[in-house]
Amino acid sequence: MVLVEPQLGENIGMCARAMLNCGLDRLRLVRPRDGWPNPAALATAADADAVLEGAEVFATLDEAIADCHHVVATTSRSRALAVPVESAESSARQVVDWGRGGARVAVLFGAEASGLDTPSVARAERILRFDTNAEFPSLNLAQSVLLFGWEWRRASVAERVVGDEVLPVLKGDLSRFLERLVSSLERRDFFLTPELRPTTEAVLRNFFHRSAPREREMALLHGILTALTREPRRQGDPDPGHESAS
Repeated sequence: MVLVEPQLGENIGMCARAMLNCGLDRLRLVRPRDGWPNPAALATAADADAVLEGAEVFATLDEAIADCHHVVATTSRSRALAVPVESAESSARQVVDWGRGGARVAVLFGAEASGLDTPSVARAERILRFDTNAEFPSLNLAQSVLLFGWEWRRASVAERVVGDEVLPVLKGDLSRFLERLVSSLERRDFFLTPELRPTTEAVLRNFFHRSAPREREMALLHGILTALTREPRRQGDPDPGHESAS
């Protein structure tokens, strides 16, 4: 469970309690507003101290998900990104299946006041949306964690047959490729309209995150980018792929 910019320590503690109720114990925090550790979290954790003691803190979301293979984002708002939207039940089943196949999965929850922003959602392959009252969809942070955790627990005890899966590359490896791609596009003046760049970059990043490339595909993408950014070889130049005999 990854809490992105959580505000109140009390809410973090309640999230830890909800997690342990459902058998989840790996908590990551991205830029908690009031710092960490936070005594207020212990006061509301109701003996889920082990979750808080094992919590990891990161300066950026990319660092928090770098060792993960898949990312799911929880949000109730509509987005311009073409990310598949699924129910909590369906998402939990997918997360369990990924985990049984050996993958590490991050489930993202946004700040209490504003939720996840578009750049954060762009890191996800799926959006999890809770089926609440359309006229009053607001959930607090711990409620969201508990609802997902409950569905995850139900899915985890169900008998399911999962085939062998070739794991996608870690998000950290994909992030490094994307930084290289964005840097190359910037040098070639791809981002002509500054005000549109954040949206364009979010759509571009999400395209690759949703595709979840495997190791061989990632190597191919790096090779393609290298070929496209390399200066063309002039006639008569030696082939860089072969050494001349001495």
